[in-house]
Amino acid sequence: MVHINRIEQLFGVVILAYTWAYLVGIAANLKVKTIRILNNGRRAISLVKYGMNFIADTLLNPFRPTKINVFVFLLCT
Repeated sequence: MVHINRIEQLFGVVILAYTWAYLVGIAANLKVKTIRILNNGRRAISLVKYGMNFIADTLLNPFRPTKINVFVFLLCT
């Protein structure tokens, strides 16, 4: 039998992580370094992947200063 509550919680966490990565990717694109646009008009890397890389880099190197605070995007105020 499938546990619907666990699936709902897992889905909520995945959505939260995706949204956090997307918002950090947008901010990093604007404030840190813009993503290169290819000849076909698309970005070289997606905003979500750029945000995930930025979050991972911030979490793995906590004492290196960055231009944006990735934890601000988790606040709901």
